[in-house]
Amino acid sequence: MANVSVTKIIAAPASQVWAYVSAWGATHKWIPGVGPVTVAGDGPGSTRSADLDPATGFPGRITERLDAFDADAMEFRYCVVGDSPIPIADYIATMKVEDLGDGTCSVTWTSTWTPNGDLSADELCAAFEGLYAVSLDNVAAALA
Repeated sequence: MANVSVTKIIAAPASQVWAYVSAWGATHKWIPGVGPVTVAGDGPGSTRSADLDPATGFPGRITERLDAFDADAMEFRYCVVGDSPIPIADYIATMKVEDLGDGTCSVTWTSTWTPNGDLSADELCAAFEGLYAVSLDNVAAALA
């Protein structure tokens, strides 16, 4: 099983960053290549689906399920369900926001998964690290 973890320090209050990244149906605002999101249900157990832009190299619809959501700890966990256009299996990810004081916070996005296709774990790790870093940069820019 492979894993990736990216942390970004953001110059914005943790509560503001948490509200932005934890909006389950709004990832298209900050994750590049994600089309409009549709959400079914509410809270843990709910799903979100979006079409990935062909420019991502993984065109198709991805569906994720929210498995845990802790607003007090500013942390949530989700997984990919069903077929994924990304050649992975058993994808589980966590996003956590930590208040660092002085109006700054850190956001850590981690995931574990198993390669399931033509790309190696190293190639997929590089792709996920790049995506997480750019996405978190987009969060920082949106809240600047």
